[in-house]
Amino acid sequence: MLFTTFLPAGSYAQENTVDVQAIFDAMSVADRIGQLFIVSFDGNDPSPDSAISELIRDYRIGGVVLDSANGNFRNLNADSLPANTPQQVISMTNRLQALAFDGNLPAAAALNPTTTDIRPLPLPEGRGVTLPLLIGVQQEGDGYPNSELRSGYTPLPSNMALGATWNPVDAAAAGRIVGEELALSGINMLLGPALDVLDAPRPDPQTSLGVRSFGGSPYWVGRLGKAFIGGVHAGSDGQVTVVSRHFPGQGSADRIPETEVPTIQKTAEELTMVDLQPFAAAARPGTLGDLINTAAVTDAQASAVTDALLSTHVRYAGLQGSGEGVPPISLAPQLGEDLLNGPAFAEWRAMQGLVMSDELGAPAIRRYYDPTLQSFPYKRIAQEALLAGNDLLWLSRFSLDDNPDTELANIEDTVLFFREKYGADADFRRRVDAAVLRILTLKARLNPELDLVNTLVQGDAVAGEIGKQQAVVAQIARDGLTLLSPSPAELGQRMPTGPGLDDKVLLVTDARLGQECNAEDCPSFPLIDPTALEQSILRLYGPGATGQVSPDNLASLSSQELSAHLAGQPTAVAGEEIDRLIDEANWIVFATLDNDPAVPGASALREFLTERPAGREKKRIIAFAFNAPYFLDATDIAKLTAYFGVYGKTEPFVEAATRALFREFTPPGAPPVNVTGINYSLADKLRPAANQSIEIRVPDVRVEMGSNTFTAKVGDTLRVVAGPIYDGNGRIVPDGTMATFKLKQRNDPFELPLGEASTTDGFAESLVTLERPGDYEVQVQSGQAQGSLSLLLNIVDLAGGEAEVLVATPTVTPSPLPTETPTPTYTASPSATPQATPEPTPEPTAIPPLPPRRVDGGAFSVSLLAILLAAAVGLLLYRASVSAPSTSMQVVLTVAIGGLVAYLLYALGLVPGADILQRELRPWGAAVITLVGSALALLALWAKQYADTREHE
Repeated sequence: MLFTTFLPAGSYAQENTVDVQAIFDAMSVADRIGQLFIVSFDGNDPSPDSAISELIRDYRIGGVVLDSANGNFRNLNADSLPANTPQQVISMTNRLQALAFDGNLPAAAALNPTTTDIRPLPLPEGRGVTLPLLIGVQQEGDGYPNSELRSGYTPLPSNMALGATWNPVDAAAAGRIVGEELALSGINMLLGPALDVLDAPRPDPQTSLGVRSFGGSPYWVGRLGKAFIGGVHAGSDGQVTVVSRHFPGQGSADRIPETEVPTIQKTAEELTMVDLQPFAAAARPGTLGDLINTAAVTDAQASAVTDALLSTHVRYAGLQGSGEGVPPISLAPQLGEDLLNGPAFAEWRAMQGLVMSDELGAPAIRRYYDPTLQSFPYKRIAQEALLAGNDLLWLSRFSLDDNPDTELANIEDTVLFFREKYGADADFRRRVDAAVLRILTLKARLNPELDLVNTLVQGDAVAGEIGKQQAVVAQIARDGLTLLSPSPAELGQRMPTGPGLDDKVLLVTDARLGQECNAEDCPSFPLIDPTALEQSILRLYGPGATGQVSPDNLASLSSQELSAHLAGQPTAVAGEEIDRLIDEANWIVFATLDNDPAVPGASALREFLTERPAGREKKRIIAFAFNAPYFLDATDIAKLTAYFGVYGKTEPFVEAATRALFREFTPPGAPPVNVTGINYSLADKLRPAANQSIEIRVPDVRVEMGSNTFTAKVGDTLRVVAGPIYDGNGRIVPDGTMATFKLKQRNDPFELPLGEASTTDGFAESLVTLERPGDYEVQVQSGQAQGSLSLLLNIVDLAGGEAEVLVATPTVTPSPLPTETPTPTYTASPSATPQATPEPTPEPTAIPPLPPRRVDGGAFSVSLLAILLAAAVGLLLYRASVSAPSTSMQVVLTVAIGGLVAYLLYALGLVPGADILQRELRPWGAAVITLVGSALALLALWAKQYADTREHE
């Protein structure tokens, strides 16, 4: 019974497919209530007598979140050497899952368990159904603190590093690594990615998400996030749940919702147009194959839909109001009523999309319920979170004193409270049942058998498959690396090459310390090793490589040492030595993170630029932003030789920065957020580029062999497609960019607007009706892109209401656009290296010979003579009343208007027989039509006056 879902007699789980309703019906009240909760816990001992075992077995907890801060595993041993984290995690997940099936898996056998290793435990009272646990972890990239699993795992790119590539292929590749390595470790829930839109980034690390955001464009955050989600599902073979955070978006918050609930002052419309867009995109149906081209069928079919959303502890003034007493959206009824039941998420919810709360014991929540921090109404918090619309409640830091024993007691008390309320409150019971069904549906997707056998991981079998994707990440790091200042042309003048053999290079690195847990034997470590750049330079360009640099000419300092020296404080390196290194250096390279005033040395670059102006102009001073690119201001950047955005601090990104320093490649990335220090506006860059000619084509017709013609019915409509339309960075414009289509006759300035259309994946389309013969041009305009390659339609009237249409596009060489990011390889397996599909460029065809203009200067002149002739005739006909000036003027104006209208209709080809008149009479054809128009107008005037006279008689 340990290795299968336990069902009472009469219940049946179909082979390969679980009947979720049957499972639900077989569950006891305790089973159902327990599934609502996912918990964090202390320590790395899930033995049968541990606190986590009690929660799993006796309180039926449905999931856990692993965290190095809680000591669940270590990335560094006490001696500061890398730990074997994959083995720790695999052993932990196997033992936890065994507990969920009432089994004890000893630590000695946990890495490679067999059926005989698991010892049955006494069944808890009232046991109904056993189900696998959800085991989650945060793995957002860029190492500590955003990625929990580091030692032995592939160092992942940050979201902003992916944003700087502007390439869904890169995002999918990163997601694939995450999904594969988590699944191999026994983890089935990813708490990420963050889909927050950083539309107005603040240069304050205490209020900014930094590199955790994909960027500031709602469209691109959604597109890249969706590709990342598809990659996770592809890499894990659908065995890892993606929980997109922080719903409905905290990118505009003025503080991180950790110690206080922030208020976002946006209208409901702004929230919908910006913050909600990426989450709505992630909730829409779609597959990875819809976003990128991949030869692996299974990858193409992988779902790009988020499995769950994690609600955030932020209040939204446009939805809720902005009073201090207004709850965060995660605990407010607007979460379910206004957002989840709204049009963007209703279909996703109907398909059992799940919502998970953020940590319900976070200090911000404690302070919201009691600003004095004297009480913590934990049962009320959990109830309000469920009723707001959350299905899965994360009970973490669930006490005021952060004491594990108090937290355990609060969790158990909350579970018992929910059990009691389930039996007494019908509305509460219905809400619980709906949430449990969503959770069961999710678990059945992850493990269709809902058994233990398919949940356990064999550590030795997967040991060689984890942490082997550094080459993929290295390519992503290069794809996103950005030259922020100066321009590429000016950089070529300032530093045509990297440091030479005789150049002295001083490398200054922000080596601030981190610590993953608070235990006494938990060592601290630098976020970037102070010698990381030096080691990278020597490995790539030192004596053992290309020999471009000498080890004797390289020196490394931490920014903490430099800052202390500039402030006159003692340092480990003698002050005289630091002065000598600065004076002798030809190159000074800074590796920066942010400008956090609470971190010593964070502002060392700014302090150096301000306090050491002497001799600076003789040195090349380079800065690499290994965090977000907006922490330096324009004054600081103006003093630099070059400023690069790297967006990540792990080894692949240090290597990419090193290669850029030595001019090995031209950085292809572009900032995905506003950077005020270089006057970079994302909104401006995402508009259609002015220097492009937009292609137009008719995709749905098949031309005859050996020609560019096809036959259609008069009155048929043609679907005309324009694109791809590129933005100022050389990438496709965001969806929803407007394009205006126009129709005009050849060589005639008069244009007929066909209307506006919004783009999808860089393309816009419109319809053209084949109304009458003639020679037409279709043009398109989008934003500043005023020019397009005209689509020429030469419509020849045939018998039977058919039209022979000659289609042509002129041969025009468009102006060059910004260089687009080279497409990296999306690796689905060692045998598959598909590429992103470039849009096909249709071959231009020659412009066919066109007949002469229908009207020109000569035609217009003879038409004016015809109008004068008609006016004279009219005055003669009205000679009895020409003495009245009003009547004379009426006659003249009527004749002129009638003639000019007829002339315009003829010029547009809207007069039957116009082609015959043009061919036979040339310019006199226009005069004939004009004369007829004037005569008809004169006749209409006479008829009106005759009718008026009869009426007065």
